[in-house]
Amino acid sequence: MQGKDSEIEMAEDRTNDTGANPPLAEEEAIKTVQDVRDLDAAAVFLAEFGDVLEMTPEESARVRRKIDLRLLPLMATMSFMQQLDKSAVSFAAVFNIQKDAHLVGTQYAWLTTIVYVGSIIGQPVSTYALTRLPVNYFVGTNYILWSVCMVVMTACTNFNGMVALRFFLGLFEACIAPTMMILVSMWWTRREQGFRSQWWYLQNGFATIIGSLLTWGLGNAQGSQLFPYQRIFLTLGLLSLAASIVTFFMMPRDPIHAKFLTRDEKRIALERLTAQGFKWGQIAETFMDPKTFMFIGIILPKAITAGGISAFGPLVIQGFGFNSFQTILFNMVPGAIQIVLGLGSGYVMTRYKVWKSLVLLVFVAVSLGGAVGLYVSPRGNAYRSQLLGFYFMLQFSGSCAPIAFAWANANTAGATKKSAIATISWASVCIGNAIGPQLFGNDKAPYYFIGLRSQVISLSVIIGSTVALCLWLALLNRRNAKRRHARGMTHQLVDLSLEAESKWAGLKAQQLENARSEHAVQGEFGQQGFLDLTDLKNCK
Repeated sequence: MQGKDSEIEMAEDRTNDTGANPPLAEEEAIKTVQDVRDLDAAAVFLAEFGDVLEMTPEESARVRRKIDLRLLPLMATMSFMQQLDKSAVSFAAVFNIQKDAHLVGTQYAWLTTIVYVGSIIGQPVSTYALTRLPVNYFVGTNYILWSVCMVVMTACTNFNGMVALRFFLGLFEACIAPTMMILVSMWWTRREQGFRSQWWYLQNGFATIIGSLLTWGLGNAQGSQLFPYQRIFLTLGLLSLAASIVTFFMMPRDPIHAKFLTRDEKRIALERLTAQGFKWGQIAETFMDPKTFMFIGIILPKAITAGGISAFGPLVIQGFGFNSFQTILFNMVPGAIQIVLGLGSGYVMTRYKVWKSLVLLVFVAVSLGGAVGLYVSPRGNAYRSQLLGFYFMLQFSGSCAPIAFAWANANTAGATKKSAIATISWASVCIGNAIGPQLFGNDKAPYYFIGLRSQVISLSVIIGSTVALCLWLALLNRRNAKRRHARGMTHQLVDLSLEAESKWAGLKAQQLENARSEHAVQGEFGQQGFLDLTDLKNCK
C-alpha cells in the first residue's frame, strides 16, 4: 500500500517544467492573471522575499508544531461543542423530553431533521462568505449565535418554539464543516491532513462519551424547577457561549495574518496555502467532474446511517430491554469506538500511507455486518448481549466521514473548487442526516426495522461508490502519466506532500534521477500550487 501505488489517492498533476514544452495549464493560468489582485495572496507575500525557499525538515516540523498547538485545540473544541449541542435532543430523549415538551407523533424526529434543513439553507451563504470574509470572524460569529440559540431553547416548552430554534441552530452551524475542511487544507500538507481531519471529527466520539455522563448528572439533578431537558440545554448553551468567545479572538485568519508566527515562519507555513478568490468557472467544473458524484455516493448514504443512529441510537439500545442508566452507559461505547478508530486510522494512513479507500471499506464492511445482524436477530432479554454486539459493530462507519472528507479534499485543487466540494460534501451530510431520523420515527419503536433496512442499503451503496471511485482515480492517474510523458516530462512523480520531511531531500534527488533516466524535463508536485489551478485543468 506504499510508494508510488499511493497515487490512487490523488489524481492530480501539479508539474511545472521549464524548457521546450511548458505545460498547457500554466499557460492558461498566466493568461488569466490580469493584475496582482488575481494572484494568490500567498504568492504575492512570497514574492517579497525574492528567492526560492529551501526549508529544512526541522524548520517545517517546528512550524507544524506551532500550528498544531494553536489550531487543533480551537478546532477540536468547536467541533466538540457543535456535536454536543446538536445531540442534546437525543441525550434528553432518555429523560422523557417527549413527555415534558409535549411531543407527539414524529415531532421528536423532526427536532433532529430540522437542524440539517437549516444547515442546507445556510450552506451557499457560508461557502461564499468563507471565500470573502476572514474565516476567524465569520466562524466565531456563527459560533456565538448558535450558542445563544441553545441558551434560549431552555425556555421552550413545546414543539413550535423548539423546532424554530433548532432550525436556526442548524443555520448557524452550517459553516463549521466547510471551515474545518478549508482550515485543514490551508494549514497542513496532504500527508498531515488525514490525522488532522480525524482529530476534529473524532470529537463526535468525545461528545458522545462526555455528553452521556454530563446529561446523566443533569437529568437526575434534584431540587431544580427546570425539566431535565431544560437543564441540559442551558448548561450546554452556556459552555458553548464561553468557548465561542475564545474562538472568536484566538482563531487566526490565515498564515499571512497569523500573529503567533514570525515572518519567516509564515513563509514556511504558506507552502500549505491556496488561493482565496472566488471563480465561478471552478464551480461549473465541480459539477462536471465525475469524482464529485462518486464522493456524494459515499458521503450521502453515510450521513443517512449517521442521522438515524444519532437521533435514535439511545432509544434503539433502550429497546433491547435496558433502563435509562444502562442505556446512557452503553451509549458511551460508540463514542469510544469512534475515538479509537479515528486515532488508529489516522496514524495508520499517515505513518504507513495505507489507502484511505481501503480503511474506509474495512470500516463499512464491519458496519454492514452489524446492520444485517440487528435486522435479522430476534428480540428479547436473552439476546441483549448479541444485539449490543451488532449495534457496536454498526458504529464502525462513524469513522468513515472524516476519511471521505480528507479523500475528497486531497483529490481537489483550486480554491473555489475546494470550497464547492466542501459545500457539496456538507450539503450531502445535511440531507442524509435529515432523511435518517425520518426512517426510524417513534411510531416504529422498539424494533425500527425500516430504519435498520435503510442502514443495510446505505452501507452497501457506500461500498459500491468507493470501489467505483478507486477505479476512476486509477484511470485518471494512468491518463495523466501518459500526458506528462507525451510532453517530455517524467511520469514518475514524487509527491512530497505525502512524505515525511526527513525524506524530502532523498526524494527530490530521486525525482531528478527519474527525469534524467527518462531524458525528460523534471516535473515536481506543488510548483504550480499558487496559480490556483483545479485538478482537471492541471492535467491538460
